[in-house]
Amino acid sequence: MSRQRKVLMLQGSYNPSIHKGIAQAARAFNWHLDISLMRSSRLPKHWEGDGIICNLNQEERFANFIRRNPLPCVDTSIWRSDLKMPRVSTSNSRIGQLAARHFIEQGHRNFAWYAFHKTPWGELRFEAFREVLGQSGLEAVRLDRGLTQNTEHIRRQLRQLPRPTAIFTQNDFDAAWLLNRCLDEGWQVPDDFAILGVDNNPLICQLQPIPLSSVSKDSAIIGYSGCRLLQRLMEGKPVSNKIHYIEPERVIVRASTETLAIADPLVRKAMQYMNDNLRHSFGVEQLAAHCGTHRLQLEKQFKNALRTTAHQKLIELRIKKAESLLLTTRDSVEQIANLTGFCHAPHLTRVFKNHFGLPPHKYRRAHATPVQAFF
Repeated sequence: MSRQRKVLMLQGSYNPSIHKGIAQAARAFNWHLDISLMRSSRLPKHWEGDGIICNLNQEERFANFIRRNPLPCVDTSIWRSDLKMPRVSTSNSRIGQLAARHFIEQGHRNFAWYAFHKTPWGELRFEAFREVLGQSGLEAVRLDRGLTQNTEHIRRQLRQLPRPTAIFTQNDFDAAWLLNRCLDEGWQVPDDFAILGVDNNPLICQLQPIPLSSVSKDSAIIGYSGCRLLQRLMEGKPVSNKIHYIEPERVIVRASTETLAIADPLVRKAMQYMNDNLRHSFGVEQLAAHCGTHRLQLEKQFKNALRTTAHQKLIELRIKKAESLLLTTRDSVEQIANLTGFCHAPHLTRVFKNHFGLPPHKYRRAHATPVQAFF
């Protein structure tokens, strides 16, 4: 029987979801997971074991501990790029892209970014957010200059923004803080300010006066994947000292961004009908009739308002709903087809494969996570 490896979990910044993934991996790899330093304010000079899985922050004491203990080590953060080791991180650029596309799809034309504290991953999210907006000739105002934690300073900046403005925040904590500042002033969310966070923390997002939309990312798989790399290192196998990226999941839409920011009343009415009736099979002719116009006029106004056609937008909404059901339910492809207006599985499969490059059942399998809920 092989010797049980002893692995230290060192958390400069504690993330319960990352801990969950680490714990699952420790069970899978039969590690002795040492958590003795998690609540210690003083770190020993040396530690005896086989490897370290860490989530470093900017504190030098954690970096110095890693330097003093030249063991196989993997980091689940990107704070300390000066330390050469493999890292696992969510794709922060992809998070920014998802946020920008979510707001653009809702018809927003005014945008802002807010971060309570400046972080490396926040900057990556903002840069990708700004880049996607720029591709459509749009810009974002930075609200994180100067006194970012001063309530009156932020209120003054918000007063200067046009309405409506879509605000992307660094994480759910920042989104909740900003939401409450808006409500204190009597501003309407999402009608005046649509607010989007990151992490999809249910203890934050679902318990706000206005539930928060958020970009969902699986932090547990970050912890699990970091441990998988550490296991390879401890086995003497090569692992690149680079960042190994985990894709975020999707935007979870709640009340804080639910309103369509579309000036054209005809297009807004059509979009509302689409969202409310996705499970029913209908085409653009029926949609135009419901809106009291004809197809050519509807398509023309869609092009002007959203830079796409009504037909393309309808297919996009159906596909996004189908993707969400694939990843969050155990419904069969046939059931999902019926719930998204595709009528039957072959139609959904054909359209889905054209869009994602994989048929639904393979897409579901490819996006499955090895981290199971066990707490």
